Amino acid sequence: MRGRRIGVAALLVAGTILWTVGSLAVWVKRQAIDTDNWVDTSSEMLESEPIRTALGVYIVNELFTSADVEDRLEEVLPPNLDRLAGPASAALKQVAIREAPDILGSAVALDAWRKANEVAHGEFIEIVEGKLEGSPVSINLGELVNQVAESAGLPEGVAERLPPQVANLTIAKPEELETIQNVFDIFKTLVWVFVLLAVAAFAGALALSQDRRRTTITVGGCLILSAFLIFAIRRLGERWVLDTLAESPNAAPAADDAWRISTSLLGEVAQGSLLFGLFVVLGAWLAGAGRRATSVRRFSAHALRENPGYVFAGLGVAILLLVTWGPVPWTQRIGTMLIFTALAFGWLEWMRRRVLAEFPDEPAPRLSLRRARASPEGG
Repeated sequence: MRGRRIGVAALLVAGTILWTVGSLAVWVKRQAIDTDNWVDTSSEMLESEPIRTALGVYIVNELFTSADVEDRLEEVLPPNLDRLAGPASAALKQVAIREAPDILGSAVALDAWRKANEVAHGEFIEIVEGKLEGSPVSINLGELVNQVAESAGLPEGVAERLPPQVANLTIAKPEELETIQNVFDIFKTLVWVFVLLAVAAFAGALALSQDRRRTTITVGGCLILSAFLIFAIRRLGERWVLDTLAESPNAAPAADDAWRISTSLLGEVAQGSLLFGLFVVLGAWLAGAGRRATSVRRFSAHALRENPGYVFAGLGVAILLLVTWGPVPWTQRIGTMLIFTALAFGWLEWMRRRVLAEFPDEPAPRLSLRRARASPEGG
């Protein structure tokens, strides 16, 4: 008996750990490997003012450092005014830094950034999948640089003088791609291995348990606990990033926004685990011997006996409303919703049979409305 309880507990702990690791792996897969998610996340980053400011400062500094703006000003100024090239260059730099965030936030700049990320990530995926030969993977900043240069009033042709390594933001170097390819091949398999092992551990705990309803509630609690573990990991990661940048306070706002945006999908994964865990706990609780759960079953007995079709239709409508609402990613995916729908209808049929066996002759519930009697004075 004691050995069985220890086995159930061990399987529940293992399932929670595996579910948490699997959730983190799903996040990495969705964020790093899915081009649409990568593009959406990178676009959201450029919509952040602190990130636009940091990127704008980088672009302007590179323009003025690599493109010899002062020399270009000397070329275009009259000979007797060429000594003003230095002060003019400094003044233009301040203007460019001030205007860059607004320029980068324009619709044209955001579209250029989105397309550049889409191309870069598509090339990255083709390389790690072995469809292209290894070469540096970079995001082309040329269009953004041109927009900043033109809008800031820099001399014509300055942006074209930037060296290639400046106009392209490197994502991965050639020597790093082989390692990435090896990790990619292993990772695609391990993502679902963790999730399947977690499900197997929870199923094993249910099979070994003598009180499966209570263990089912515990499984739901484990899914909820896993969600809070993921929230904690995300929060600790944010603190680590900010502590790392403690000596560079100007970079902290951009880093904070970058971490928040890049881990937003991780937050959605945690929310999905939390919601599913709540459904599991609720479903198991309704089957319990508690007074409230028993009252719910008694109240629904007549409808489940006389109008089961309407009850099942109501569940179907509720699931459609859940899909329409789409509070978490798994409610917007066909595969996971098909699994959830099958589980929900299977649970309802099991509950129907149990309720009919428990309350075979329960009459229709009567709802009494208490009417307040009006006094003679009140008419």
